[in-house]
Amino acid sequence: MGKQFYIAGILLLMTAIIGCSSSENAVSVADEMVQEEVQPDERISLNINEAVYFDFFKNDTTWTGELTVYTLNAEGEKVVQSEYVSANDSSWSDFDLFVDFLKLYQIQPQNEIEGWVPDSGQLPRRVYSFEVFNGDTTRSYSYQDPEKDIRDYWQVQNLLTFVTFIQNDLRWVEKEP
Repeated sequence: MGKQFYIAGILLLMTAIIGCSSSENAVSVADEMVQEEVQPDERISLNINEAVYFDFFKNDTTWTGELTVYTLNAEGEKVVQSEYVSANDSSWSDFDLFVDFLKLYQIQPQNEIEGWVPDSGQLPRRVYSFEVFNGDTTRSYSYQDPEKDIRDYWQVQNLLTFVTFIQNDLRWVEKEP
């Protein structure tokens, strides 16, 4: 009878060891999957006047987006007014082409445009702040509008075309809680 308990104990111990090692592998596989989801292949973030935030993520060949609109509450604190996600429809089918055509990854900061001179006598109505990640490098740039003759430069024309496209042509749906 003692021998049966001894064998049963060994079997129980081996089962526990095998069970622990296999659950450890399952956890590490799950962690790897979560880490893969966190880092998109490409990313474009745009905020307008620190009030409207667009975030675009490319995984494989598919772009998705998130839109968050902020407002000030009665105490003057910045709070979320509304949140949207990209609609799963054809309005997003040309997004990749627009990003490439408008050269969003190559646009330099406003202050580096050759020939551009700031107009310090006028406060900007809008400030567009970009952060782009092309798979290798992350860089940031911003543009203010209006500035002295700034709309004459291709970089600003491309930026404003992109803003018009994402606001008017892409379809957004309210984010589910």
